Amino acid sequence: MPLFKSALIPFLALAGSAAAAALDWSTFISYDNEFVAPEFLLGKPWEKDNTTLDAAQSVVSWANTVSQQGPWSVTQKPFTASTGDKHDYLSWAPYWWPDCSKVGNTTELTPEEIWKTCPYVGRDGQFVPDVRQINDTGSYAALCDAVFYTSIAWVITDDEKYANRAIEYIRTWFLNDDTYMNPNLVYSQVIRGPPGTQEGRHEGVLDLKTTSKILTGILLFRETKYSGWTQQDDDGMVDWSKKMANWLATHHFGKDEMAAPNNHGSYSFNTMAAFQLIARQPDEAKRYLQIYFDGIYQNQIDDKGEQPFEAHRTRLYHYRAYGAGANIINNKLAAYVGYDGWSRPTKAGTNLQNAVTYAMQFDPAATDEVTSAPAEELYQHVAAVAAHYGDPDGKYAAYLARVDPKYPQSPYFLWNQPLALPANYKSRARLRASRLVQIAAASSFSALTSLPLLGAALALARLF
Repeated sequence: MPLFKSALIPFLALAGSAAAAALDWSTFISYDNEFVAPEFLLGKPWEKDNTTLDAAQSVVSWANTVSQQGPWSVTQKPFTASTGDKHDYLSWAPYWWPDCSKVGNTTELTPEEIWKTCPYVGRDGQFVPDVRQINDTGSYAALCDAVFYTSIAWVITDDEKYANRAIEYIRTWFLNDDTYMNPNLVYSQVIRGPPGTQEGRHEGVLDLKTTSKILTGILLFRETKYSGWTQQDDDGMVDWSKKMANWLATHHFGKDEMAAPNNHGSYSFNTMAAFQLIARQPDEAKRYLQIYFDGIYQNQIDDKGEQPFEAHRTRLYHYRAYGAGANIINNKLAAYVGYDGWSRPTKAGTNLQNAVTYAMQFDPAATDEVTSAPAEELYQHVAAVAAHYGDPDGKYAAYLARVDPKYPQSPYFLWNQPLALPANYKSRARLRASRLVQIAAASSFSALTSLPLLGAALALARLF
């Protein structure tokens, strides 16, 4: 059905159904991380089963907005690292605050003077207000979201403008001579303070945790042999990713982060595996993921389903979701390279399903987290667990229906399948298609202007 493949989402938007069937940008959630195997997306499930059609429309809706942003580069920030090299990645430690009480100043210090004069002290879970004045962290997260949604929107719509935009983003951050990032994180999550004390930390490896979103896009280009993704692009990303993976493997920041017992360690394995796969080294990706499941994972979930290394943190709801999310992506990446992490128990005999089920019982309001992080950050993890382990008693679908009644419109519903719909939920895209058929049938077939409408409506009707 060529008409459907090329025209589904644009046609529905023109027909006025997008607002009803898709989530708009005001609902956007930057998932902590995500990975979707290319074979799933290239199978185009939304063409075979209309239950995911609303979610597919939301992906395109978000892609339409994000494609108007960027591109992003480490060279865009107003300050450089101490090297003076604009290509060096730089971020500030988010939970470290200035203590100027003993510096002896007699006048008010400027922000720049504070950064270089006052010692900084840690406050777990409390973001220092000026941390995003240097925003390579936010820029990288935006880049990953943009590549993820525009590349998937390309598969949904067959419109090359989305693929070409994703490729532009990748080239700008990694490959172009004027804007590339040096493949290291030496100056990530720098603790500011007097000269001689400003240096990065291994925790800064977390800044690249969303790399598997970029991997999703690159794998789609490779699998389809998309002409817009050139050999030069691929060779450049292979070379850059090999250098980054080597830095992670040999620098003490990378080694220390992969030894961290909590979400930091888990996400560092996300990052390492993603770069190994971009570098076309699946065996290395698999090896690192096996190290994760044989190592730090073993102590991450106790016999109740609690994540002990997250449970002592200041924002319990957030960190339970955050830790589970890192584990989920390690499982998805492992499955892609032929390793079953989903079935691996921890030393306590529990697994990821137990951790997510345990986290579901908590309300972010109970720990005063309503404004500090979106409650929605747990929802896609519930969907992932339901899709993989099954939901025979309907508890996961019931939870989602209670906390997120429109979850079939959420992008995560598209790739976390199978997952039940809420009771009495009707795909708005399907309802719109049926209505269009009725309108076209009632119209004069002699009117030329009705023919495109009828043809598109009938193409949609055949889908259902």
